[in-house]
Amino acid sequence: MRAVPAPLAYRDFYYPLNVFMHILTHEEGDAPYLHYGLFDNTNEPLPKAQERSTELLLSRLPPPPTRILEAGIGLGTTLHRLTRIGYDAVGITPDEKQIAVVRERYGDSVDGRCTAFEQFPLPDRFDVIVFQESSQYIDANALFARARELTSHVLVLDEFAMEPTGELHRYDEFLAAAQTHSFRVTDDLDLSQKAPPSIDYFTTRLPRYRERLIADLGLTGQQVDDLIESGRRYRGFYDRGAYTYRLLELRR
Repeated sequence: MRAVPAPLAYRDFYYPLNVFMHILTHEEGDAPYLHYGLFDNTNEPLPKAQERSTELLLSRLPPPPTRILEAGIGLGTTLHRLTRIGYDAVGITPDEKQIAVVRERYGDSVDGRCTAFEQFPLPDRFDVIVFQESSQYIDANALFARARELTSHVLVLDEFAMEPTGELHRYDEFLAAAQTHSFRVTDDLDLSQKAPPSIDYFTTRLPRYRERLIADLGLTGQQVDDLIESGRRYRGFYDRGAYTYRLLELRR
């Protein structure tokens, strides 16, 4: 394990994000991303797979100085990269704890704002809106209703349910909401075989981090056990095809 910088800036992140950050920081020495990786093989490092995911999104963007809205900025790494390579990029999250980390890391070099996508002010306009594992937290009809006011081009990289589960957007219902607001799917890339090793990365490490998580983050043993069991159950949804991970490109 590598040394971890103190203080733990992510200590107050909402559970279980604080857990994922803790493990990533200790294992990798840094945690630039909170999203899944896309694995070409199960033995490659998670950061390499996460970078592949970001590269896939970037490959779908028109060239700078396109105006981009990143809805859900996580730790700000992608927003900073977009800004640095010449995009007119704005990033948002409703999570003030994540905004604090983004500002600590990047200061005024990025335009990161603490607001929910549904409340993003009109009549601002963007060439593309990107959702990287953030669409699942927004009601689908609300998402596309606001997106219609802001852009004609949406990129989504996220998980979907292929059957009723109560946790994720139903894939068919998400596409129906898009159609209701005049968005049509121009590309649909199934990445369901490449994403699940991200789940395994944490499930296999949680048991040996158990005591450290309890001491450093104030978790209970039950919370750690619940997270391990949740990861195993979640992986099972992918194994039987109940969950899917996709890149969707939509235009109107």
